[in-house]
Amino acid sequence: MASMAFHLHPKWSPLVGQLVIVKLLDIEIRRGVVDAVTDDEQILWLDSDGAEPRRLFHRADGFKVWVDYRWETGRSSLCPGVQHPAAP
Repeated sequence: MASMAFHLHPKWSPLVGQLVIVKLLDIEIRRGVVDAVTDDEQILWLDSDGAEPRRLFHRADGFKVWVDYRWETGRSSLCPGVQHPAAP
């Protein structure tokens, strides 16, 4: 199985339903599935995961989002069991 290679992703809207890493000052804050993003892409919510509650991240606070590009690893970065928005 190929290893996961995460990359900085400046556009947040396409990440709904994706497994991501949220970093602040290059330090991993949390991994999780993107639950929602505001229309202006300034706020992102990660879904709850076990004991971790749903959490909001604001771009203005310096948070950056990293994603595993599925075409590099040959697998889907979409999380099973999550309803994903339809492609335009």
